[in-house]
Amino acid sequence: MSTFTWPSLPKTVGEFEALMHAIDEALAAEGVKPFQRPFHTAPKLWEAFKWEGAAFPDKRLADLSGYDGDVLLAKAYRWYEQTYGDKLKSDFAYGFAPARLGNALWRVRASVTYGTVRLFVDRNLQNRGRTFAGGHNPGPATYNLLCAVEGLPQGLVDRLPEAALHEHAEFHLLMHESLQWRHSLPDTELLGMAHHDYDECTSAVLGGRYGQARWAAEQAIEKTLKGLLTIGKTDFAKGGKNGHNLEYAAQLLKDKHGVVLSSAVLALAECSPAVRYGEVASTEAQALAANHAVLGVLDELRRSSSAAALIATYKAPSK
Repeated sequence: MSTFTWPSLPKTVGEFEALMHAIDEALAAEGVKPFQRPFHTAPKLWEAFKWEGAAFPDKRLADLSGYDGDVLLAKAYRWYEQTYGDKLKSDFAYGFAPARLGNALWRVRASVTYGTVRLFVDRNLQNRGRTFAGGHNPGPATYNLLCAVEGLPQGLVDRLPEAALHEHAEFHLLMHESLQWRHSLPDTELLGMAHHDYDECTSAVLGGRYGQARWAAEQAIEKTLKGLLTIGKTDFAKGGKNGHNLEYAAQLLKDKHGVVLSSAVLALAECSPAVRYGEVASTEAQALAANHAVLGVLDELRRSSSAAALIATYKAPSK
């Protein structure tokens, strides 16, 4: 990633517009999504001008003249609001997963959090918890896990047995920690593809495309394992009988790098490419189990000291 440079701080509207277009273009080239770009603007200003200021200046500063100090970043934030509008909206989530509550599947958000957050379960969905901590709010932020379930009605929550709430809390922790760990992985082609495969699996499960969901889950695990093998400079089969064999890839990780994965978890996601075309029937239960198997594999890798040591050897290619 190259350092952003610019001749000088803007003095006119035209110079400011040129600067913002350049920053936006640089962030786009780095793969930063529109909703993320406002928060990457201050570092770009620092790179170009050694600019320093408040990360979240008063919005009213954008109405002032000039482009000094906090006024510059306030105007930059307004520029993004005017330029991208609703594209700046985001769930600020590490990802989503399907979960069963009652007799239906629901999409669950793994929200991005900062600092210490105390998680809890309360049947009262109006009690979302405390978003911000510090200042006049001593103690950590808090969050009601049931509020991460999109569209969950109060009536269903009132009728769920206590065991279902405990089970969902355990699932939420597994999902959140697994997807958060996935977010921290090196930015490689295979690991990036695995990320998208899991997201596709989640969408397919919730959309009733069970065969596609199972195949996407298999691919998410396969590309995760092969992504790690690639980091470890370990060759693997790209076709033939072992091309899509999860046990084979897992055995390579164990033999070459000491990373041990559960065969039982892998088996939940193992499937034939024929599921994509309906040549092999797939059920909702199989699709959900395959999806959760991906989370299980991510969790095992997250807990593995051998996997951590392997990932630590990664060196990003020079650009």
